[in-house]
Amino acid sequence: MKINTEIRQQIFIVTCEGSRLDASFAQSFFTSMQGFIQKGHMDIVLDLSSVDFVDSTGLGAIVRCLKELNGRGQLVLCGVNEMVLSLLKMTRLDDIFIQAADRDEALKRLKLEQEKKAAAAPVQKETEDTVVKPKEEKPKSKGFDESLLASLSMEDGEAVQEVDTGERRRHRRITNKQILGEDIIVYCSSNTSGKRITGVILDISPSGLLLVSPSKLSVGDEFVITGRIGRNFKFRERAVIRNYRDGKYGFEFIKPTRETTSFLNQLTGSVMLSAKGRLNS
Repeated sequence: MKINTEIRQQIFIVTCEGSRLDASFAQSFFTSMQGFIQKGHMDIVLDLSSVDFVDSTGLGAIVRCLKELNGRGQLVLCGVNEMVLSLLKMTRLDDIFIQAADRDEALKRLKLEQEKKAAAAPVQKETEDTVVKPKEEKPKSKGFDESLLASLSMEDGEAVQEVDTGERRRHRRITNKQILGEDIIVYCSSNTSGKRITGVILDISPSGLLLVSPSKLSVGDEFVITGRIGRNFKFRERAVIRNYRDGKYGFEFIKPTRETTSFLNQLTGSVMLSAKGRLNS
């Protein structure tokens, strides 16, 4: 991943050249953006048209760029693909960021925001002896959910799970409260008996989920789990119960679809480790 910059119509444009904005690049991305802002570039267009994948760590870095501006300027996103947009909607950040389809629209949106800001600025009133300065107002909060920001941390806090392949996968698990602030209900149908139960997700990762259910289930049972996360993401996956404790069932996905894996990777962030513990790209 590389960052290119240019100035068009007196507006600073940052372009991410690469397909992934994930944990491996998030910190350097944020450091670069922080440097641009400290140099006085307060109105920025962030071009993500080359980016296919953003995980929670990358999303957290973008959010922190907006917080770094602290109301002094605007950050407009352009070229956001459908998968990244669904992640913004999932985390309820789509209403916080100004979004545009392409650079031209982004420049127009930013110019409009600048005009609105200029029109709303207080006018200095001059008298014969003094100049009354406008009262300085503290930048208004952008309404960030701090618990959500905590879940988009750049810290490494991932749980380790053993899988049948002999590899070890490390996936950051995210709880239902971090995702929606409410219960995520799923329906499970047994592949053998046809039994249908209801459960509530406690946490989820790209490799599986933990749910609680009043029904009595057995380790090793296979189910088809269907549910919805947020407004836009629906899933239907096969899963097997790997463990049980205190009414909580740990399910491992069985060959999850590419759509589910991609979405949960973006939602939670994930890193795969080889059996020797080396990072795989």
